[in-house]
Amino acid sequence: MADWSKQEVALIVADYFQMLSAEMTGKPYTKSAHRERLTPLLNGRTKGSVEFKHQNISAILIELGQPYLKGYAPRYNYQTLLKEVVIDWLYHNL
Repeated sequence: MADWSKQEVALIVADYFQMLSAEMTGKPYTKSAHRERLTPLLNGRTKGSVEFKHQNISAILIELGQPYLKGYAPRYNYQTLLKEVVIDWLYHNL
């Protein structure tokens, strides 16, 4: 499978931050519902691939000293583009 495109990365980062916002404000959400809405927008990515990418985002946020979703244990072998998009999201949304 090819590397994630910038559009795919932007979609998954936005999804992650939607869940994080819900978690931080005490609003109910389910990871599976988010994944089910997101997966059709990605280029044939599997459920496991989406989960792994969410874990990569957790790792980046930990490195940046930011809160992260506790349900996604960090995985630190992430693509550079993912970190760039996370940093850009934080810059424009915090």
